[in-house]
Amino acid sequence: MIVRCGRCQTAFEVAGAGRYPCPACGTANDVRATEGAPAGGDLIAPPPPPEPDAPSPRINCNECEFSFIVGVVNEVQCPNCGVTVTVSESEGAG
Repeated sequence: MIVRCGRCQTAFEVAGAGRYPCPACGTANDVRATEGAPAGGDLIAPPPPPEPDAPSPRINCNECEFSFIVGVVNEVQCPNCGVTVTVSESEGAG
């Protein structure tokens, strides 16, 4: 059976259902029978995993220098000392 890699779309041959590394990129592909197909029917590779989100921004408190992660906000209280810290656009404010 011929399947396509879920990541790079390279076609390669497999013997049947199972887990196979892509010969081009090395991604492990779980191959299983398609739903509704008769036994020994067409096999497909699962879709690639979703791309990871960008890492959350980290800022430093101006008062105590404590470093912590923030979301998309303009101001936040330092979890260490309680001082209000302004978050610049490059750090996470939208």
